[in-house]
Formats: sequence, structure tokens, C-alpha cells
Amino acid sequence: MNDAPALHGQVTDPALPVPARRDRQWHRPAYIGLTTLLPTALVAWLPVLMSERFGRCLTYGEQCARGADMLGTVAWYAFWGSAAAGVAAVIVTSTADWARRLRKSLVLIQLTLQTTTATAILALA
Repeated sequence: MNDAPALHGQVTDPALPVPARRDRQWHRPAYIGLTTLLPTALVAWLPVLMSERFGRCLTYGEQCARGADMLGTVAWYAFWGSAAAGVAAVIVTSTADWARRLRKSLVLIQLTLQTTTATAILALA
């Protein structure tokens, strides 16, 4: 048995070949991104829903932001784009070199779109 300490972010299962160990490196961030996408969006909506401007807009139709339609659309498409990129990153299971590069790109796109979703929602406040 290998008693060497595991380095951060590395899978140390000696039964797996080296490319398979490196391949799993981008699965965990894809899963984490998918599981935190909805909570991130919901938490980002809290300051928007608690703002006085949003309350007046909802109750009386006053002080509604003109840019809210555009920011809402950006948040909508960024949310679903992030979900699609995360699912695609999880689905790609090949250990080929092109698949590893594709998975890494998909996870980075997922993270960027998730950040864009939260930022667009918070900009509505």
C-alpha cells in the first residue's frame, strides 16, 4: 500500500493509470459547479428582492429599472449556459487528450457563466 501523503487535488489510486488520474481532476469542479449553481442564483436574488426599488416596482410599478430586462436576459442565458456546460463536462468521459482539453474548457466556461449569472442578478438590485 502506498503510504505517501496525497497532494492537494490529486487522485492517488495506484490502480488507475496516470492519464485516468489526471482525467478525474476536472470532474470534481464540474460536479461542484453544478451543485452550487442553483444556490448561488437563489442567494444572489435575496438582495434584489429585499431592495426598496424592487418592492416599489413590484407593488406600484414605479422606479422599475430600464436595464432590468437586459440584465435579466443575461442572467437567464448565463444560468442555462452554465448548467449545459457543467452537464457536458460531466458527460465527456473519454480519456483521450482532446477530451481532457475539452472538459477543462467546459469547466472554465461553466465557472465564468456561473459568475456572470450572479453578477447580472446582483446588478439588478
